[in-house]
Amino acid sequence: MPLCRLTYCIQGIAPTAVAARASRAHVLRRTLSSASSVPSNSSSNSSSNSSSSQPPHSLTAAFCVIGDEILNGRVLDVNSHFFAKRCFELGVEMEKIEIVPDKYSAIAASVQHLSSTHDIVFTSGGIGPTHDDITYSAIARAFGTELEYSTRTLHRMRDIMGNRGVVNLPDPHGSPEQIAGARMALFPKSATLTFPCDEFWVPVVCVARNIHVFPGIPKLFEKMVDAYLPTLVSTLSDKRIRAFNRALVGTWSRESVVAPVLTRLQGLYSQYGIRLGSYPTWVPEGRKTTDGGSKGLHRSMVVLSVVGKNKDQVEKCRLDLCKQLDGFDVPTT
Repeated sequence: MPLCRLTYCIQGIAPTAVAARASRAHVLRRTLSSASSVPSNSSSNSSSNSSSSQPPHSLTAAFCVIGDEILNGRVLDVNSHFFAKRCFELGVEMEKIEIVPDKYSAIAASVQHLSSTHDIVFTSGGIGPTHDDITYSAIARAFGTELEYSTRTLHRMRDIMGNRGVVNLPDPHGSPEQIAGARMALFPKSATLTFPCDEFWVPVVCVARNIHVFPGIPKLFEKMVDAYLPTLVSTLSDKRIRAFNRALVGTWSRESVVAPVLTRLQGLYSQYGIRLGSYPTWVPEGRKTTDGGSKGLHRSMVVLSVVGKNKDQVEKCRLDLCKQLDGFDVPTT
C-alpha cells in the first residue's frame, strides 16, 4: 500500500470569499490550529460512536464534476458516487454534487460558490494536457492568482515516466508534445500541493484552503481519495471521526401507510440527528416474495432508510419501524 501523507492547505483565500465564509469561521479556525500536527509532504508553488444523545456537528462536503463528456452522456460519472460513499463512512455530510462543462465561467462559478458554503470541496476532471483541460486555469482565475510550473511535480513526472519508458518527457521549453505534457504541472500560484501516493506523480492541488483538485480517471481518483480524504477529515474534525450508521427496513405496506409512521418517528428521533427515508422498489416477476406471496406477481416493496451517527438510536428506530410496519431487515450492501 502506498505511503500516504497530507498537509492541509492554509493559504490562497480570495478577498471576495472572506465575507461569505464568516459564518464558517469556527471551522477554519479549527483547521488552522490543527494543520501543524499533520505529517507533511506538501509544497507551495509560491515557495467510534458516542453515547451522547445530542447530534454532533458534521463536516460538510461538495463535489464538482468537470467535463463536457459527462454532460453529453459519453462518460458515466462514477467519481461522485465513490466520493459520497467515502464521506458517509467518515461521517462527512455530503450536501451537493454539481456537474459543469469545460467552460471557464462555469467552473469558476461552481468552485467559488461551493467553497464559500462547504468545509470540503473536491473536483474531478479537466487536468490533462489538451486544450480543453482548463480546471487549473479556471480555478486560478476564480481566485485571482496566476499559474506557474511546479518544479517538484515536473521532476516527479520525469522520474516516474522515465522509469516507464517514456521518451519525450514533459518540458515547458521542449517540443510541442513535451510542452503539452508539462501543462499538467502548471498550477495556481497560491496552491498547496500534496502527493498522497508515492506511485503517482500527480498531486492533489489545494486552492483557497478547501478546494481539492483531483484527476478524473476513476482508478487514479479512487486511490488518491483513499490516501488523502481520511487524514483530511481527521485533521478538520480534531481526530474525532464519527461515521454515519445506516439501517434498512423492508415492508410490504403501501407508502401511503408508511408516510404517517415515518413522520411521527422522524419527529421523535430528529433530536438525535436521525434521518428517515422511503424508497419504493419492485420485486421482479417470477421471484418469490419474502412474505410468502405466489410467484409471477409484481410486488412493490418499500425500503426504509435510517441514517445517523448515534448507533444506539439508529437501532432503536429500526426496531420501531419493524414493529409498527411489520418490517424486516434488508442488507445494507
